[in-house]
Amino acid sequence: MPEITPPGTTTELASAAQETLPIDDEGGRSTTNEELAKEVADILSIDLERAAFIVAESERLYVNRMRERFSNLKVSERLKRTNPFLLRIRGAKSVRDWATLQVQSALYASEEEAVGHLLEAIIKACFPGATEPALPDDFDFESIESHREIHGYQVKMSWDCMPMSSRKNLSNTITRVREQYEAQGKEFVGYFAPCYGRAKTTKPPGQEYITLASKEFWQRVGNGEVDYDVRVGEVCALLCSEFRTEVLETLVPDLLHRLTLAAQPEIGDPEYLIDYAKLFRRVNR
Repeated sequence: MPEITPPGTTTELASAAQETLPIDDEGGRSTTNEELAKEVADILSIDLERAAFIVAESERLYVNRMRERFSNLKVSERLKRTNPFLLRIRGAKSVRDWATLQVQSALYASEEEAVGHLLEAIIKACFPGATEPALPDDFDFESIESHREIHGYQVKMSWDCMPMSSRKNLSNTITRVREQYEAQGKEFVGYFAPCYGRAKTTKPPGQEYITLASKEFWQRVGNGEVDYDVRVGEVCALLCSEFRTEVLETLVPDLLHRLTLAAQPEIGDPEYLIDYAKLFRRVNR
């Protein structure tokens, strides 16, 4: 198979996949989990046990889940999801170009999913008094404010992740949960908490939940600490960049090679260039 330079839009991923990088016993990582836990504990002002949990959860979400997803990537599924019009516009010429774009797409999707779950793990570990919901119905966690008052939080990455139908369902859920807690002599307050993008705290008429401003929510997570969202962003960057290196070095090169070889008979010519007539017929059959 000839060496073919990937298109400029995939330079970062392609170079990471092709370069020979030093690999030690931990797959090229420069920091151990114990060292990461100490840094996380310092940044978030939490104990080492909770920090170690966050690091372990990050590795599970980022590396292990991506390894599973990448190992299950089938060329037939990737071809079905290929937009041949966009592929041509983006300058993909070789079968390896196609494979690079597919891996990049899968990596970014997995990365966004991993960060969402990582943020949830950080929030539950850091929010003062956070517990699993006693009535697990649409809420990610609860906090007991007093012997009579309980707060429930539904966390999403951003305000845009909450469609109108879900907002209506959340209000209906809060009505039911509130009635159950009232029967126990307790008050319940429901919150929708977007991790970013919300500037004000609101509760318009007819809405049963309170939408927290993102900054206010993170201040609650950090027990009143200003700019706690910035600290959490630093932790996400620290952990994900570390585990991203491991993914790029151990998973991506092999996946690129396997995808290229598997797709060659389907969409390639003898020079490993994309035969667009074959590609269109393969995608649209």
